[in-house]
Amino acid sequence: MEGDLTELIGTLLRVLDGGRISREEVEDLAFEAGAELQVALNEAYITLLEFAYDCDAGGNDERLGDEMRAALQRSLDEIIRCSDPLPAKGSEASDPDT
Repeated sequence: MEGDLTELIGTLLRVLDGGRISREEVEDLAFEAGAELQVALNEAYITLLEFAYDCDAGGNDERLGDEMRAALQRSLDEIIRCSDPLPAKGSEASDPDT
């Protein structure tokens, strides 16, 4: 799965950097993950697909593109949050000398 996740993140980064994407490129992406991360990946995939449809349709609405990229950035942030959760409070090893 990690290679697939890397490919999805790379695609997100390319689009966030101003790139365009086709429906076929998005449809070729495959990924599978655990519960919360899977939800974040699915949301990113749907937003990427919407963006690709707009690109394929020749959409040049800059405002819409900016809004879609902002949504993709939020998706990427959520993927990162789900992929690397911070340790829960109280789960740190206690110091036996205290």
